[in-house]
Amino acid sequence: MQVFWQRGYEATSLQDLLSATGLSKSSLYQTYPSKLAWFEAAFSHYCGQRQQMLLTLLEEADSPLEYIRNRLLGVLDDEGLDGVPRGCMLVNVANEFSLSEPQVLSQVQAATEGFCQVFSAALERAQAAGELAPGADTRALGRYLQCVMSGLRTQVKSGLPAASIESTVATVMSTLR
Repeated sequence: MQVFWQRGYEATSLQDLLSATGLSKSSLYQTYPSKLAWFEAAFSHYCGQRQQMLLTLLEEADSPLEYIRNRLLGVLDDEGLDGVPRGCMLVNVANEFSLSEPQVLSQVQAATEGFCQVFSAALERAQAAGELAPGADTRALGRYLQCVMSGLRTQVKSGLPAASIESTVATVMSTLR
């Protein structure tokens, strides 16, 4: 997962996978029949792991809106293995594959919807806690926050200064209050 996340699908070689897994070529292909199958498994693992982490952090949060703020600012902590921000694997995959691989596209769509649902759940909790207006459309706002998160990760990956990210997050949070 880390190799694909850092390098992307196209730039990851068979040798990279062999080095990362410690498997022989025959064992590698006995586990998954192709590089694409390895990639799909890695991407699925990333999405499941990330969504579970976000849900756990939501459960532990004292304030749903503070949880959202912290998740958005969390993009500043993204560092790859070489110290260079690697961005969000979901955004990277969506950009690299676009519509070229239907099975990957369905994974991207499902993962995006899953992350939108996490934000929507946080927003529903914010409504219940009186932090968000009762009439707010939590599904639409959840999709909005997922778009913001994707954009912020792209901006961090492109070297935008932290102060700019922080300013954007402050603006987003002010729209939720």
